[in-house]
Amino acid sequence: MAKRFLAPWFIFLIALSIAPQTVWAQAPAAFIGEFSQKGISDILTAKIPDGEKQVRFRAMFQKYFDIPQIGRFVLGRHWRLTTDEQKEAFGTLFEDVIVDTWFRRFSEYNGQTLQVSSTVPDGKKGTIVKSAIVGNNGAAINVDWRLRTRSLGYQVVDVVVGGVSMAITYRQEYSAVINRGGGFDALIDKMREQVARQGQPATT
Repeated sequence: MAKRFLAPWFIFLIALSIAPQTVWAQAPAAFIGEFSQKGISDILTAKIPDGEKQVRFRAMFQKYFDIPQIGRFVLGRHWRLTTDEQKEAFGTLFEDVIVDTWFRRFSEYNGQTLQVSSTVPDGKKGTIVKSAIVGNNGAAINVDWRLRTRSLGYQVVDVVVGGVSMAITYRQEYSAVINRGGGFDALIDKMREQVARQGQPATT
């Protein structure tokens, strides 16, 4: 699911290096810079087993991304129509789907840099950090990070890459699965299948 969005997103985002000329003048920009740096130093280049890297990545993702809120947005109106047991099952599977998929793309990093251009308000408690991911050949992809203020600081609630929203892409595709027949249980089954596939060794 979300293949059209995920391929370029994972290639360019997962492990970023900070451009030397970037100045983190504002707290939201510093937050994104910290996330990028930790992905490299604590996970990508760390001399630890892959299993430990997976554990560290999940912990980092849980810290910097508001996964429960993203999940509720992704489900939209379907969230109100589900039982507590269905919500719990979806929450667990949704985290597994996005964390496992992102982790499997770590090896595709080859020196891209993240350059923040500006931050703009996004509602009363939100900020959008505008940036670009620049490849070694100079090609750039615009990336907007949508942040929300939480009790412990900022968390990411969406990432827009080249005009394509991660959260909206998941929302559209999950809604399509539910509406094709089988209801919410059909979505849960499909997500379980995806998680099971991701648990298999990579074939690349």
